[in-house]
Amino acid sequence: MDYPIEVALKRPVTVDGQTHDKLVFDEPDLGTSIAVEEAKSSAEQTVLLLAGMAGVDRSVMMKVKESDFREIGKRVLEPYQAQIAGQQGSDAGNG
Repeated sequence: MDYPIEVALKRPVTVDGQTHDKLVFDEPDLGTSIAVEEAKSSAEQTVLLLAGMAGVDRSVMMKVKESDFREIGKRVLEPYQAQIAGQQGSDAGNG
């Protein structure tokens, strides 16, 4: 998976007077990974992961329209989850 991944939003999002017409996703940092682990639901984990990868507040991700979310899922979330699953599979049996 090659970062950064830029996703243009069909429906820009405005939060606190700042309009986002695209989001640029990068590999999550340790703080994001910890926040995702501590989240109580899978939906909250997804919001925190994508917000952290895009370097925006979770409130921005909460405003993303469904059509844009599907595109983010296809281009960012699904490849990231596949990458993580592959890494976990290759770690099996070590230790």
